[in-house]
Amino acid sequence: MSSAAARAEARRKAILNRGTDRLAKLTTSARGEDASAFVHDDPPLPSLPPVLKRELENLLGEESPLPTPPTFTSASPANHIPGFDAFGLGGSSPDPSVWSQEQQQQLLNALLGSGPGLGPPNTSRTLPANGNNIVPEDPLTAVMSSMSLGGFSGLPKGPGNSTTKPKSRLQRLLPLVHVLAVWCLVAFFAVWKEPKGFVSNTSAAVLPGGAWRRWAELGKQQIQDGRWSVQPMPFLWAFISLELALHSFHIFSGLDATQPPPLLAMALPHLPKPLPSIIVYGLKYMHMAGILLDDLAAVIFVMGFIVSITGYLVGWA
Repeated sequence: MSSAAARAEARRKAILNRGTDRLAKLTTSARGEDASAFVHDDPPLPSLPPVLKRELENLLGEESPLPTPPTFTSASPANHIPGFDAFGLGGSSPDPSVWSQEQQQQLLNALLGSGPGLGPPNTSRTLPANGNNIVPEDPLTAVMSSMSLGGFSGLPKGPGNSTTKPKSRLQRLLPLVHVLAVWCLVAFFAVWKEPKGFVSNTSAAVLPGGAWRRWAELGKQQIQDGRWSVQPMPFLWAFISLELALHSFHIFSGLDATQPPPLLAMALPHLPKPLPSIIVYGLKYMHMAGILLDDLAAVIFVMGFIVSITGYLVGWA
């Protein structure tokens, strides 16, 4: 104890002396050559009683006795859990808090929309049959069960929890119906309506191949002012009428149901009152705009096809 106290006292004096020397250097450099006239050595510190010195050492942490570790006298060896067994990968019973590959896949499917054919996860966990074992609550099983039974407790059931219905045959054939209707409209104007308007507006005789030559000229040059060209037709109004009829059939037959993305469908029931309706109807209008663009693309394609075919036929004529 005396040697430790002596070492602590020597260390304390060394620290004080080092600080005093450093302070002296700083004051000397700051005051200049006349610093020796102002600097005086401090009087020695008074010695403290042994009791106060011991309390001060304990307070400053200069000497802190370490507690003696307890000794265990056990005849049985300590239970050592390997690293793989701690994570449920060893040969012993798996840890119920570790998620299996099947449970991770079920959670991923639930977050991505819980498609058809994926039922709720199996809530029974196989644990060793011991009398004192208590089956712990699996958080993944609770989440999956609440999602499969219609949402979490206290929250309304959203559309994302419902099973997506497969498309009917009519819904799968509707894009083909749109394309065929648009092509029939273009063929009606190109084959029957436009030649009839050309004959009624002109009195010149139509040369052999002239009925298609006017369409073939569209692929080579612009339409010039004159009677020997493709006649203007009210195709735009006919196309708009056809689109109105097709979209009305969509609406009244109930085939315009728009399924929002899974994550958005889960968030819709928890949004303020006007926002869900705005989002759903906005998705419907976007779907209708996409169908309209597809029909316009079909019109452009069939017109280009007619110009190409007529140019090929006129070349053979």
